[in-house]
Amino acid sequence: MKMHLKKRARYARLTAASLSTLALLVTGTSAISSASVVTAARLPQAGGVTGTDQSNFSILLTTEDSQTPAELQKLASGACASEAKAQPLSLQQTPSQNIEAKIQLLASQNALPFLYAADNPDIEPGGSLYKKGDVLDIATALKNLGIGTDMTSIATSTTKAQFAGTVPSVPFQMNIEGMFYNKKIFAEHGITVPVTFNQLLADAAKLKAAGVTPVSASGSSGWTISRWIGVLLFRELGPNAMQKIADKSAKLTDAAYLWAAQQVALMGKDGYFSTGVTNLSYNAMTAQFLTGGSAMMYMGTWLLAGINSSQNTQGNNIGFFPFPAVTGGKGSIGQYPANTGSPNVLNARLYGPHAAAWLKCIAQNYGSASLKDQGTFSGFRTNTPVSGLSPITKTIQQTINNAKGSVLWFEALFGLKSNADASGNAAALVTGAMSPQQYMSTLQADQSQP
Repeated sequence: MKMHLKKRARYARLTAASLSTLALLVTGTSAISSASVVTAARLPQAGGVTGTDQSNFSILLTTEDSQTPAELQKLASGACASEAKAQPLSLQQTPSQNIEAKIQLLASQNALPFLYAADNPDIEPGGSLYKKGDVLDIATALKNLGIGTDMTSIATSTTKAQFAGTVPSVPFQMNIEGMFYNKKIFAEHGITVPVTFNQLLADAAKLKAAGVTPVSASGSSGWTISRWIGVLLFRELGPNAMQKIADKSAKLTDAAYLWAAQQVALMGKDGYFSTGVTNLSYNAMTAQFLTGGSAMMYMGTWLLAGINSSQNTQGNNIGFFPFPAVTGGKGSIGQYPANTGSPNVLNARLYGPHAAAWLKCIAQNYGSASLKDQGTFSGFRTNTPVSGLSPITKTIQQTINNAKGSVLWFEALFGLKSNADASGNAAALVTGAMSPQQYMSTLQADQSQP
C-alpha cells in the first residue's frame, strides 16, 4: 500500500482519547540503561527473536500517557510477575512536545529503549527508525509466539491501514467510532436504529420538528463535525477513499468527495446540530448528550469513560450503533473508523527471549486488565472475563472483539495544515459561512503542505 511519508500530526493529537482517559499515578520510574544487556542462553529461544535482551524492560513514553505505564506496572506485580523478575521494568517519561527529539537522539546513539513512543512517519516502511532496524512488527512477533489471535482482527487491520501494511505499534488502546444514541428519546418518538444515512436524516428531521436536538457536535472541536465527512466518504466510496487522496489518484474537490461535505452542510442548514455549535466546547457537547439534551452524537468509544461516570444522568439509556450505510455505496456498515492510540514501538534490536516472554504476557493479559482497571479497551482480546461491566461496555467489547474490518478517520493521512483546516473550518461549513466547495478546496490545496 503506497503512502506519503510526510510529517503528519502525532496520533494523540488526532483523537480525544487521551483527553478522556482516567488519570493514574505512575511510580517507580528509573533511568534507562541501553548498554545493560544480558545473555539469554539459559532460556529456550522463542521463535522470531531478533535481538539481545537488556537486563531491564526499558520504557520511554510520554508524560501524558498515564494509563500504559500504570497498567504495565500492575501486570509486573501480578500476571507478569515472573517476567518482571527476569526483566524488571525501567520507566522514563517525557512530555509529548519533547519526545520526538529525545527518540531521535537516542536512535543516533543506538540507545533506544525496548518500548518507546514514536512519530508515525519514523516507524513506517522507509522511515528512519524502520530502516535502522529499531522497529519490531508486532503481528509477526505474536504469530511466531503462537498467539497471533490474541491481537484482535480490527486492531491488526487498523494498524496495517495506518502504517502501510505493517504493524509497528503495540495496541495498548483500541477505539472505534460510531453513533451513540439515547434509547429513551428514540422510543418516545417512535424511532428505531437507522441502517441507512437517509433514514438517519429522516429521524433527525422528526426529532427537530418535536423540539429535540438531533445531534450534539462541537464547533470549537471541529473534528466532531469533520469526522461526519470522513465516515460518509468511507460508506459512499469504500475503505480506500482517503488513501486515494494521499496517493493523489483522487481529489477532495471531485464530485463524489464534495457530496459528503454537502451532506454535512445541509445537516447544519436544517438545524440538526447543537444550537450554538460554533462556540460549543467538547466538554459542553459531551455534557449535553450525557444529560439527555440530544438524541445522538458521533463519537469514539473513549466516551465510555463519561458514560460510566456520574456525568451520565441517563443511566442505561445510552446505546451504540455503527454509522449507517449510504444507499448504493461501496463501503460496509461493518467497517468502523478506528485507532489504536498513540504509536508505541518495540525495539527489534532488544527483542530477546526475556522481552518475547514479556510481549506474550502482555498480549494474553493486557486486554482484560485494562478493561477491569480502567474501563478502556485495548487491541488485545479479553481472555479473562471481566465482571460488573455496564450493558453498553459489554456491547462495545463484543463489537470490537468480533469486528472484521476497519477504516481510518477523515484526517488520518492529512498533514498538519490540512488537519488544522479540517477542524478549524468545520463550524463554518455547518453554519453556511463557508460553502462545501470552499471547504474541500481549502483541504485539497493543503495536500501539498506538510
